Amino acid sequence: MQTNRGSEWRKWDLHFHTPSSYDYQDKSVTNEQIITTLKTNGISVVAITDHHIIDITRIRALQALGAREGIAVLPGIEFLSESRGKEPVHFIGIFSENAPLDYIWTQLQGTTEVREILGLGKAPNEVYCPLSATIREIKKLGGIVTIHAGTKSNTIENITNSLPHGIAEKEAIASLVDIYELGKEEDAVGYRKVVMPILQKKIGKTIPLIICSDNHNANKYKIKQNLWLKAQPSFEGLKQILYEPEQRVKIQFEKPDFKEDRLVIDQVQFVGCGNRFTPFTIKLNENLNVIIGGKSSGKSILLYNIAKTLLADKDFFVREKIENKYNFGGEHPDYNFQITTKGGFSQYLNRDISDNSIIPEIKYIPQNYLVKLAEPDENRKGADLNTIVRDLIKEDQESGNKYRDFVNKAKTNDRKREIIIDAYFDIKSKIGDLEGQLKTKPNKEILEKNIESNLQKLEEINKSIGLTNDQIDEYNKLQESARAAKADTVKINSDFKKILEFNSEVAEILENLEAKKNLVDTSLEHEGIRKIFNSGYSFIEHSIKELAEFKSLFEFVKDKDGGSVFTKKSDLSALVANGKEALSAAEEKLIPFQKGDELKKQNEILNQSIANDKAALSEIEQLYKEISENKKALLAEKNKIFSLFLDNYKEYLSIIEQLKLRTVDLEKDGLKITGHVKFNFPLLRKSILDMSDGRTASYTRFRLFDFEREGTADFEITQLVEDIRSVFDSLIEKRDYVLNRKAVEVNAVKALFTDHFFDFWEIEYKNDKLGTMSTGKASFVILMLIIGLSKSKAPILIDQPEDNLDNRSISSDLVEYLRNKKLERQIILVTHNPNIVVNADAENIIVANQKGQGEVESNSPYQFDYTNGALEDSLPMDVTEQDLLKSMGIREHIAEIVEGGKEAFKKREEKYGFNESLPYKALMQKILLSKDDIEHFELENYS
Repeated sequence: MQTNRGSEWRKWDLHFHTPSSYDYQDKSVTNEQIITTLKTNGISVVAITDHHIIDITRIRALQALGAREGIAVLPGIEFLSESRGKEPVHFIGIFSENAPLDYIWTQLQGTTEVREILGLGKAPNEVYCPLSATIREIKKLGGIVTIHAGTKSNTIENITNSLPHGIAEKEAIASLVDIYELGKEEDAVGYRKVVMPILQKKIGKTIPLIICSDNHNANKYKIKQNLWLKAQPSFEGLKQILYEPEQRVKIQFEKPDFKEDRLVIDQVQFVGCGNRFTPFTIKLNENLNVIIGGKSSGKSILLYNIAKTLLADKDFFVREKIENKYNFGGEHPDYNFQITTKGGFSQYLNRDISDNSIIPEIKYIPQNYLVKLAEPDENRKGADLNTIVRDLIKEDQESGNKYRDFVNKAKTNDRKREIIIDAYFDIKSKIGDLEGQLKTKPNKEILEKNIESNLQKLEEINKSIGLTNDQIDEYNKLQESARAAKADTVKINSDFKKILEFNSEVAEILENLEAKKNLVDTSLEHEGIRKIFNSGYSFIEHSIKELAEFKSLFEFVKDKDGGSVFTKKSDLSALVANGKEALSAAEEKLIPFQKGDELKKQNEILNQSIANDKAALSEIEQLYKEISENKKALLAEKNKIFSLFLDNYKEYLSIIEQLKLRTVDLEKDGLKITGHVKFNFPLLRKSILDMSDGRTASYTRFRLFDFEREGTADFEITQLVEDIRSVFDSLIEKRDYVLNRKAVEVNAVKALFTDHFFDFWEIEYKNDKLGTMSTGKASFVILMLIIGLSKSKAPILIDQPEDNLDNRSISSDLVEYLRNKKLERQIILVTHNPNIVVNADAENIIVANQKGQGEVESNSPYQFDYTNGALEDSLPMDVTEQDLLKSMGIREHIAEIVEGGKEAFKKREEKYGFNESLPYKALMQKILLSKDDIEHFELENYS
């Protein structure tokens, strides 16, 4: 049973000497001190590379000591090439930890034409070897060759300085070398920028760059820089950097691919299910975990349980109709599933509903989910996809806050629009009432002539009773004063009623504002902000108190005589009292002028008629004034409605511009997302047509209701506003748009101005728009969107993303995408595709098996069983082992289970030229050297 978590980043030192080297600085250093030094410095793997010797006894002793401390020891040897200028080139052979060292050492001494060279200022015990022949011998014996590189004089670069065709030979030697060992970190920049592209072009090979200690005294261990390899601590693990020379090797101080502990699943475990599932923990890698297995082997069950335990959106399972897809609780009441993060937090599948997920941001992409989203049925799936893209764009906190602000503004505009439309129809209704009242009033000219006639009659009466002209003038003034006092009383009564109605409306508005203000107050978290907020909006409470005080001025009670008196003395009560007094005083002053009952009666009739006519005239003028002012207000409200409609459109433009930066990073992957403001014409059309009279079919006259216009159709905002205005005018002003009997105008207008805008995100991948892509390609693009737009670094769970993708898309697009994204966040993926397993360089492979489902039987006690490890975990099949998962290594399981697995491994090795080198003559010809040039170097050993 595998207990590791696959290929992990560890510190390696692949150039380390012991006292067995002739030039070791302190021969008293013990093997124990060496292991202690390595452990203290966090080294997981060391290669012993003594000069010109493989000290078998020491290496085996170090391996035994290292095993106790978790340090792997690889045997090796350092060589010096024959003289090539200033200094010989240094190179190293590294062998498997289980290699037959006796045989290897015998072969190296007997078959590599080793010769001692004395003099030239060199130590007499230095041994120089022919470079090409020795490299060939190392590889023949199953070893890996590292060579000094960089700016030092003992590196492969020195070949250039010593031969007429040094560059060509250097490239030929590079084709045989596996690893470049740099002398200093700074050299890496030039090698990556210049040397590697040239070698890739000339010999089709990228060589890993490493840096090592070259330590000659364990008591003075000093590393130039940390060398991190992502591999199992073994020779097979080391070989992986040859296939992944850029992603599996890092020269840097800190551990690569940093991920927060809380966002990494460390291990998972089935609990309380008898022998249904293996009870052992399944370790996970921080990067790419691939789950493989035969049909019905439990691959998806494992992934589903991880998702079901952690996914915060439980409705997702209901929406996808997989809520009870793998439910074993009926058979095993104690069935559970446990997840533990790298941060040490654990969570169970069956837990209290109030317990939040320990990784709520996790993404789960079940089988066929991508295909369903990629279906071409836009009306059913297009909106879903647009929603997903939008949600991903606004997933990070900053963008989410911006979008929430936008939504709040849009909702505020919606409320404003409703209020404005209601106000519009209130004003429109009031205009109708005023115009109705105006129709009940007498003709203005008739009233004016009647007043003039009655005034003449009064004058004649006054003359008939013997009043002088001065008395008549005084009498007329008194009459006018009495009439004015009566008119004032009428105005006061009318205004009194209007103010009472307005007071009630304002009181309701203020009470609603106070309630909303209190809700905001309770939502504020910062005490300082709360104080500022409450101070700024204290006017609401003050206004409520002031309004209550003001309303009390209009309250009155009955007095003992049955009359009405105000409860409070104020300017209002004084104004009413003064009006009554003025009327009484004017009527009292008229008494002396009214002689005779008959004349008095005529006077009263005429004066009353004049007063009534003048009051009627005043009411008519007031009605005309109010109608005029209300029509101005109506136009203003209409303009507000259209202005607010445009404001909403501008809000959509603004949020698209604000979120644009979230999509820029995806362009490096060939993915382009462009935001557009769209208008849902079908939805508007339906809402209006549902209220329209079908027989008259007024809607057929308007472009706005064109049945060919879809929700994603392009439009010009100015034209859209004009189209809406024409419908509005037809509904309200011309009144030639016929609604059905149940519909009312106000609802039709509200429907007309409903915010049907939406932010639409157009997706383009490598110049191909999503709507025109094949289902398979669209599925991959949607996967890119889900992963690429998600700013969260939480794990991603994917079940068979290769479904419906062609092999080319898998081997190029999907594999490369996974290789890049696993560096940013943990990925757990179910697959049956060898390219994803091998070429995406999965760090951890989980092999699933269900007993009785495969061709080979297993005696494992568990129905569903799992094991895991790295690509480099290789163990030939043991035919005596009856437990299938234990019978072979991870590499062999991949080759056995995944169709094309063997070929994938073979192509991976061929791609990087491992185990196969071009013959030297063929290589020299490839880099354009003549036959004479080849013979000049006397390199017959290469051919």
